[in-house]
Amino acid sequence: MYLTFDTERKQAEEALRVAEENYRSIFENALEGIFQSSPEGYFIRVNPALAKIYGYDSPHDMIQSITNISKQLYVDAERRAEFITAIEKHGTIKDFEYRGYCKNGSIIWTQIDARAVTDGNGRVIYYEGIVQDITERKQQEESWKQQLQELQIEIDHKQRARQVAEISSTDYFQKLMAEADNLRNFNNEWS
Repeated sequence: MYLTFDTERKQAEEALRVAEENYRSIFENALEGIFQSSPEGYFIRVNPALAKIYGYDSPHDMIQSITNISKQLYVDAERRAEFITAIEKHGTIKDFEYRGYCKNGSIIWTQIDARAVTDGNGRVIYYEGIVQDITERKQQEESWKQQLQELQIEIDHKQRARQVAEISSTDYFQKLMAEADNLRNFNNEWS
């Protein structure tokens, strides 16, 4: 009986160790940035991918450098307030986009999916989530918007040219032009 309990305990400990290794491996090797941050605005944990997204040499470098997420990471500090309001109201947030500062001062677009982790009393202990660099997508969207605006301007010019052609081909317009020519000739004769 004692041997069975001891064996079961060792199997449970081994299963826990394997699960912890799997979690650590996923955290360390994920392609997306993964974080845990405090409600006060500092990072508790970040994975190598998150540090890389923001240009930091290591997770430790990022954690040590960022002591106020709102001021140091968010280009628009009010977006951090919107993030906190939404996640505390709903418990989770999906597809939240914001512009962030990299270590070298450059600005990137990121998208975050996160949740609030609470204690037994419902008090937020920390936020955890996944961050993706969406800068390339946002640049492409901006390029498309610019192309659409240019196309709209071109269409507007063509429509105006067509409207001018239609108006100028009417009999009424031709009469007005003839009267204007007559008036010009009359004025030239008297000047």
